[in-house]
Amino acid sequence: MNRSTSLGWRLGVSVALVAALASALLGACLYRSFEQQLLRRDDVQLLGKLRQLRQLLGHSGTPELLRSQADYLRDTMSGESNALIEIRADAAAGSAVLLAINPLHLPLLEAPPLPLRQEPRPEHLTHWTTPAGVPAAGLNAWAELGAQRVEIRLARLYPERSTLLAEYRWRIAGSSLAAGGVAAALVLALVWRGLAPLRRLREQTAGIGPQSLSRRLEAADVPGEVKPLVDDVNTMLARLEQGYAQLNQFSADLAHELRTPLATLTGQTQVTLSRVRDPADYAQVLEAQLQELERLNRMVDSLLFLARSEHEALIGRLPRQPLSAATELARQADYFADLAEERGLHLRCEGDAPLWAEPAMLRRALANLVANAVRHARPGSDIVLSAHREAGSAGPVTVLAVTNDGAPLPAEVLPRLFDRFYRADASREGAGSGLGLALVRAILTLHGGTVEATLRERGRIAFVMRWPAGPTA
Repeated sequence: MNRSTSLGWRLGVSVALVAALASALLGACLYRSFEQQLLRRDDVQLLGKLRQLRQLLGHSGTPELLRSQADYLRDTMSGESNALIEIRADAAAGSAVLLAINPLHLPLLEAPPLPLRQEPRPEHLTHWTTPAGVPAAGLNAWAELGAQRVEIRLARLYPERSTLLAEYRWRIAGSSLAAGGVAAALVLALVWRGLAPLRRLREQTAGIGPQSLSRRLEAADVPGEVKPLVDDVNTMLARLEQGYAQLNQFSADLAHELRTPLATLTGQTQVTLSRVRDPADYAQVLEAQLQELERLNRMVDSLLFLARSEHEALIGRLPRQPLSAATELARQADYFADLAEERGLHLRCEGDAPLWAEPAMLRRALANLVANAVRHARPGSDIVLSAHREAGSAGPVTVLAVTNDGAPLPAEVLPRLFDRFYRADASREGAGSGLGLALVRAILTLHGGTVEATLRERGRIAFVMRWPAGPTA
């Protein structure tokens, strides 16, 4: 597992840090609470010691015992280790030390004594640390020794507290690290198990290639968060499969379309070179070959335009301008009038509507539709070029239609008329390049519009173009 890029490793380290931090924070809270409990317990014990001393000194026999058996009284009053006690006479008696329990001769607290009748409380205590780093607490208070008043200086050292808290800190640190390690191990195991569907998806995608684009990813056992991604990938594979099939079909169609003019050129050249001919024969052959070359040039130009329209983001960047539909339809009718008259056809323009388009592209699309109609219309029939405006879901839409009366076509053929090199009548292979209607669809796509072929009454066919009528589209 590559730790620098592995999702499982990053999650494991992140969760380990979070677990260690949470454990450390919890330990710090527990440590603080434990320290406060120890401090409160020690303070309560120290205040209880002061009460005991006051009771002991107030006993009627204590003054005599203090004078005659000071050592015995010293042993009785100490009671516990690390307790420091000094009993001093009142200042009126010279502040003499009557009893001292301070083996280490540590300086005791210098503070005003607590009044004689005042009950000692924790806030009366003073805490400090000795030069040796040992915590200590103490207070001074007045007491009665027989008939006289004496000052008690009481203190307590807590070396065991520091040791106990230090040990507790080490345990907290160890527990935090252990919690982080356990959390990391559990997360790595859970992530490894949770990513098993992704590993299976990786194995499935590794087996998909140009020859197996029909395969799809299985989404049966993937998590809900990943299922939309799997569905999108399957949708993408379907588009790739369709595009790959179209590319293969396009390559085959292109090879077929190029083979005919190339075979014609090759055959004519071979026949011409088979023997010496008159200049007029050479001129006739060259003229025929020029026509084939012009056909090839038109085909290459159309293919280049289709490639640019599919691979460049031109929508919204075309230099469009307002145009008149009636004017553009009349222009096409005038241009094809002679060709239509040769076939006994009549071109008729109807309606008008505002246009918002790139002029050259619009005229090319219209010319392709009119040329297609003139080529396939029944002799003596009418070709109608119409325009109108209709409401669309996103705003006004301009509709241009070219309708002609030609050979009847089945409804299932109509959507394929705009495919490259597609011809509804295979016998008309030499007529046109099979790219005219594909160019119309590409031009309408660049304008954000659509084009479709529909059947009208009496078998008439209409090619209808729709696109937004204004610059807000």
